[in-house]
This record gives sequence, structure tokens and C-alpha cells, in this order.
Amino acid sequence: MSVALRFAGVGKLYDTPTGTVRALEGITVDVKQGEFLSVLGPSGCGKSTLLALATGLDLPSEGRVEVAGRRVDRPVTDVGIVFQTDVLLDWRTVLGNVMLQVEMRELDAARYGRRARDLLRAVGLAGFEDKRPYELSGGMRQRASICRALVHDPPLLLMDEPFGALDAITREQMVMELHRVWNETRKSVMFVTHDIGEAIFLADRVLVMTPRPGRIAEIVDVDLPRPRKVEMRESHAFLALVAHVRNLFVQAGILQGDRHTA
Repeated sequence: MSVALRFAGVGKLYDTPTGTVRALEGITVDVKQGEFLSVLGPSGCGKSTLLALATGLDLPSEGRVEVAGRRVDRPVTDVGIVFQTDVLLDWRTVLGNVMLQVEMRELDAARYGRRARDLLRAVGLAGFEDKRPYELSGGMRQRASICRALVHDPPLLLMDEPFGALDAITREQMVMELHRVWNETRKSVMFVTHDIGEAIFLADRVLVMTPRPGRIAEIVDVDLPRPRKVEMRESHAFLALVAHVRNLFVQAGILQGDRHTA
């Protein structure tokens, strides 16, 4: 299977007024073509830094980052990015926001206009194309931002805690929506989150990171059938994975608990 995104011995150092800070150390992992990889860890462990390195908006101090086999040494254009906040422009319509990618890339407006409308329909936003973002709920705005990230059909989707600002019910709805869209498109996805259950439910594998400097504590295989339904969160297999990941955080001193618990 081909590799969509590769981190090979990646480390990252930042200079601060009080000295040098090591954000990442020895990160080696591949995101395979069509794979959904969740990245899970405590605040400050370098999860968002990994995404910045993947996009070329920042460069590693050590090691190598590759997208589709090409070394990342400048900003990468052939990716889709979804942030924690939707970053929609209030003076543009929903369709206009999605089409912003098309305009910036000077792509065929007619062809990608059809794709934009298809994507909006797929996420339940048919009929809202001419609305402004302030007329939408938080979940609807985030769905529009996902459409914007996908409209140019990128092979790789990078998501930085995209549901962190949503309420619990809307967040669960969006998790199910993302799972459905991923099942249809099978994009390669790197998904950053703080939420253990969310990470496991969506992923093929979960990369669990240590506190700073961010290292890989473990890469957990999620051997759960797809498509996944919300009821799966109550299954023994799912709860066992949650307990395993939680215990990794207990062992790292991030969570309190019995360090001998499986």
C-alpha cells in the first residue's frame, strides 16, 4: 500500500526567550493511502505541530516529512485542512466559502461548482448554498468547512481538533457525519483530537503521544468493523481499546488511576 504522509525521525525545536524547547522527538510513522490515523495526546505534546510540518507551514529541525513520496520543504498545496474553528468568511455565502479553494487554485469553476454542490448535499446542507455563515449553527458551519477542504479533491486531509468548539451532541453528530463522508471518499486522513473515544471510533490506527517533548507512546490498531454505528461505543471491543489507551496516559502520569490496570 502506498504512503500518503510520512514522518521519518522527525524532531522539532523552538527557540524561546527562556531557551530552546523541544516540541517533538523521534516521530516515525506513515499514514497509508486511504487510512484514517487519529493522533491523540495531552495539550502541548506537539499534535498541531505535526500537522504544521505535514503542510509545510513549518519545517522539522530533525528528520524528514514526505507527502506522496515528495519531501516537504515548502508549503504543500495538494492537501485539505480543517481547523478547530471553521474560519468561514461571513461576507461570502456558504457556496462562496466552499468555492474559495477553487478560485485561489484557478480551477474550472463549472466543474468544481458542481462538486461543491454535491458535497454540500452530501453533508445535509442542500438549500443552504446562498446562506451566510452567521445564519448557520456551529455544526453546519463545520460541515461547510469540511466541504471546502474536500472540494479540490485532495488525496490527504489534515484535521486539527475540528469538533473541539462544538457542544457534546453536535460533536457526536459531526463524528458520525465525518465517518460517513470518509467511508464514501476513503481519503487519507490525519485527525488530531483530545478525545479518546472519538479517536478510536474514527480511526484505523491511533497514534498516542507522550507529554512534551512529544514522542510516540504507542500506535494502537483499531480492529473494529466498518461502517461503524454509534452503538459500537458500548461494545466490549471498543471499551477495551478505550481502557488500553487510557492506561497509556495513566502510565505517563497524565491521568490518575491504577497503573497496573489493563
